[in-house]
Amino acid sequence: MPSKRFKWVIHTEVATDILKLPDQNIRLLALNTIKGIVTGKIKGSALDLSDCMKVPFDTRRDIPPRFRAVYKQTDNLIDVVMIEVLSVGERFQLEAYISAALRLNRDNG
Repeated sequence: MPSKRFKWVIHTEVATDILKLPDQNIRLLALNTIKGIVTGKIKGSALDLSDCMKVPFDTRRDIPPRFRAVYKQTDNLIDVVMIEVLSVGERFQLEAYISAALRLNRDNG
């Protein structure tokens, strides 16, 4: 059986999300996290938000990860996995999750 192909789209506001991150190291880590998600090398954990997944990340190792990448994955039964990266942001005050929810609502409504 052939391996599945990954197709991906990044929400237009994710670039702004990344620029809002506090420093260059976190921004680079966010980009690498997104790269891992869209290539299938990083798999997130379930999130109660319209079948979305989350991937925590941070450059600091002495505290729990402060940032999240939120994405939606749709598998078809043949050979394609569709990844939609919805938001990148802080976990604090649910910033990444609220942005993803608003973007899902706007895109679907």
